[in-house]
Amino acid sequence: MSASLLVAIPFALLAIVLLLCFVGCDELFGLDELPDPTPFHRYSESILAEATLVAYWPLGEAAGPTAFDLKPGPGHNGTYLSQVFPDDPPSAATPDPPVLKLGEKGIVAGDTVPPHNESSARTTCIEVNGGYVSVPFDPALNPTKAEGFTIEAWVRPEWSEAATAAQRVIVASIDTAGGLSKGYVLFASETNTWKGGVFTGGGFTVVEGPKVKFDATSYLVLTYEVDPISMSPRLTLFVDGSERTSHTADYQASIESRLFIGAGGPQLAEPRFPWVGNIQCVALYAGGLEPMQVAMHFAHGNGLEKPP
Repeated sequence: MSASLLVAIPFALLAIVLLLCFVGCDELFGLDELPDPTPFHRYSESILAEATLVAYWPLGEAAGPTAFDLKPGPGHNGTYLSQVFPDDPPSAATPDPPVLKLGEKGIVAGDTVPPHNESSARTTCIEVNGGYVSVPFDPALNPTKAEGFTIEAWVRPEWSEAATAAQRVIVASIDTAGGLSKGYVLFASETNTWKGGVFTGGGFTVVEGPKVKFDATSYLVLTYEVDPISMSPRLTLFVDGSERTSHTADYQASIESRLFIGAGGPQLAEPRFPWVGNIQCVALYAGGLEPMQVAMHFAHGNGLEKPP
């Protein structure tokens, strides 16, 4: 074999590889199977792009006391607080001192940039057990029955199935003016199931989802809106991007209560029913998000362009 031929062979092989890459290197080497490198900020962008967004608290502050609302405009900033909750009921007791940790490792699966690079910068969240966020009352945070509403949050429980039974509230805006409860709540029940509810001024309607997943992140969405087919108001709970339960429901908006993240009411003076674990990216909308919007938010939160 001549020396000139030996020199030509490597160049010919290089040309073949370049040609194959030109027509589809991803398919050749399986790169199309790598995790989508969509950065996590796409999730926040999708939230802030929603026309009905009222408030968005990522809860990613490194230090308090302010939990910032990223919705452009006057905003609805909250305050980080902590307390030993009254032992009423006994199952709601919290440690002394209470837990309020800011700047904890983010719990949303897609919050690395890109997802398959574990050395990437991460967003952060809060961990609470007696810590919570208090947001001053504003009618905008309490959409009317005609407007409807959506609550959205990512959570990670940090109790076990063997723990003392208790309600553990993620988001609530409830008042008892005139002795009648009004408002909404998203929580985990005493039997460790996901629930969402609305108060009617004289009653309480609840939708119940699947069992709580321990040591795992869950994406929860509670919507209240008029059903376009039956024209009756419906309360719907979504878990991890999919609709899990829906019921007809009446609802009256709170007229004076603060909004709590990580605790619940139903009284104005002090919160109750503390969440135990992590919370991240809480959003509130006037009006119900459509199922496709919920699915897209879930996908973006997991670093994907679209639902799988």
